[in-house]
Amino acid sequence: MVFLVIALAGLFIGFGLWGIIAPATLLAFLARWQTREGLWTGAALRLIFGLALWSVAPLSRFPTTLQVVAVIFVVAGIAMPFIGLARFKSMVAWWLNKPPSVIRVWSVCTLALGVFFVWAVAG
Repeated sequence: MVFLVIALAGLFIGFGLWGIIAPATLLAFLARWQTREGLWTGAALRLIFGLALWSVAPLSRFPTTLQVVAVIFVVAGIAMPFIGLARFKSMVAWWLNKPPSVIRVWSVCTLALGVFFVWAVAG
């Protein structure tokens, strides 16, 4: 499970770097996910990451922190299908209308979170 957490945290790192370097292309990629499949994929990834994070939390540097974050991911994954496709599309559209500077700030946060996850569970 540690490998799974590190792999998914690698996605955080990759998307964070992408958003810092080329926010417009990241937004173009995000725009393609405004589908039912995108909604379900997002929900599944949140559930998988949350459950994996929960399972490795006791062995990590920050067990309580990772368990809290894991619960947030699991709840978000369960809730996503219930928000519906229309609301999901409006949430994605909200992000698509943000200026590059906002995307870069959030991308730095995403990058930092990914690095934190890797550091917390590795070693």
